[in-house]
Amino acid sequence: MITLDADSRPRVAHLVVRREDEDEYVVGDPATGIFVVVPEVGARLVALFAAGHTIGEAAAQVERETGEPVDVVDFVAVLVDAGVLDGRPAEDRPPPTARHWSISRIPARYARPLFGRTAWACYVGCLVAALAMFAAEPSLLPTYEDTFIFPDVVLSLLITNVVVVVLTVVHEVWHALAGAAVGVPSRLRVERRGIFPVLETDLSGLWALPPERRYGPFLAGMAIDCVLLFAAVAPRFAWSRGWIDLSPGLVRFLAMVVFSQAVKLAFQTLAYLRTDMYLVMATATGCRNLNQVTRLSLKRLIRRLSPAEATILRDAHARDLRVSRWYRLLYLAGITWMAWFAWHFLWPSAKVTLGWAGGVLIGTPLASAYWWEGIALLLFASLNLLLPLGVIVRNRRRARRAVA
Repeated sequence: MITLDADSRPRVAHLVVRREDEDEYVVGDPATGIFVVVPEVGARLVALFAAGHTIGEAAAQVERETGEPVDVVDFVAVLVDAGVLDGRPAEDRPPPTARHWSISRIPARYARPLFGRTAWACYVGCLVAALAMFAAEPSLLPTYEDTFIFPDVVLSLLITNVVVVVLTVVHEVWHALAGAAVGVPSRLRVERRGIFPVLETDLSGLWALPPERRYGPFLAGMAIDCVLLFAAVAPRFAWSRGWIDLSPGLVRFLAMVVFSQAVKLAFQTLAYLRTDMYLVMATATGCRNLNQVTRLSLKRLIRRLSPAEATILRDAHARDLRVSRWYRLLYLAGITWMAWFAWHFLWPSAKVTLGWAGGVLIGTPLASAYWWEGIALLLFASLNLLLPLGVIVRNRRRARRAVA
């Protein structure tokens, strides 16, 4: 049990304080990515702690300045409970561990050229050029058949999954590089967005920066996706016009890359899933908990909220409540898009995969090469199904441990 009293001297030298609104400030630790919103008096207390004052001294100083007593012990306890402060004595704290992705340790001067004006012009140019080629040659538009680049379904799925993972890592690397360019460390983790398992670069430290400096890191992954999409579309467009000669295998491989990148870019526009564009929109509107507030406001229309959910909605910031009135339309549109995508892409692909696997397992000798291919296909399907469930279980366990 951590004991706080008037003689306690909180160590806050590592915290950052940034004014968010007229009377609210963001206080947090960029190293952990944990931030909380405090009133002006809270920011003043952090400044006094940073100057070396004890809790009692800071309380007396604030009372002299405001003319009102402040429960500073309770304020510090809130910061400790939120994880912003470690209330344990220095000798009892565990040694620091390297928790950040090594990519994010690249010096800012090396990463900044990737996100300057020239670089962003190239990113936008690649997207515009790719869209122009799709418009000029609609046959280049992706379909779910593009994932089956070989007659051998197992080989197609193996190569497709490996390529998708590699391209996803590149997407996350660009987020980390953009974070490094503004001096924000990051961590790579597995998360879930709706029914999809995803890799995610945790750039929580961006909340210590002014809003205008967050957009680049938020959009960096989509920027490199545009480059990769252009790099896959351009050779196929030139081949379709007879300008260059490509082997059939390379044409099919490029089509698979186009499908992967097009789906990835479309996925990032699903703001209701807390994707990259959600972070951009939340920053632009100044919202703090828009996704949860919107979800709970919609849930309230069809069923009763739990006491904890009702409290979250009751205490939500006015800006979140205001924006959620029109954000609900995007939220519902996103759910509709996911259903459409599942019906037109996931379900046809799953029918082909599972149908082929079932036929192989039934019609081939036990433990034969084709039988093992059928097992491999079932494992692919199980991984796609179970990984999001595993993330849900992991996150719930972490939440229970945090409460305990």
